[in-house]
Amino acid sequence: MRHLRLFAALLTIAAITVACSPGTGSDGESQGSEPSTGSQPSQAAASSGGGGGGGGGGANGSITYEITGDYQASGEQPFLAGGVSTWIESTGGWVANFADPTGAGSVVILLNTQSAEGTPGEIFSFGDGTIILVAGGGDTGMGCTFNHEKNDSSGLKGDVNCTSAIALNNTTGAQLHVQVHAEWDAHP
Repeated sequence: MRHLRLFAALLTIAAITVACSPGTGSDGESQGSEPSTGSQPSQAAASSGGGGGGGGGGANGSITYEITGDYQASGEQPFLAGGVSTWIESTGGWVANFADPTGAGSVVILLNTQSAEGTPGEIFSFGDGTIILVAGGGDTGMGCTFNHEKNDSSGLKGDVNCTSAIALNNTTGAQLHVQVHAEWDAHP
């Protein structure tokens, strides 16, 4: 039951982070809300179970993911630049969104790379219409390790591994135990 409360808390934190994040760039000027242009869908990695699907690497980079365990999905989603994703100077991290900019796909990934004290912390969120998964770093009990090669206003590059994340089936409400691996390389 402790994991379910923690999971609900992480969902709330992710929602608040997105809602409260300013829509400004690092220079304080408002960014446009147009999706990135020039993205070319790529072939998604094969999925061995429910969900998955691509959208592919875009002109501004992408994230690849693999979810295994009680639910399986894998694929690649382009980085949504242009005000949809935001570098937050005061907390030293990104609220980065990855999805098909045409709205054709059902996979949406939110990556929070903020690790400054007083922030919600590093969070990987995934939804595909079938499940919602929110995995956090630190002492969440999900075994998540975030590695950042780059995490500044010019972009983000890194990976996350979670050994015991929890997902929720959107239809049945069943709690699913999954492992997550994701890698990203993106820039505005």
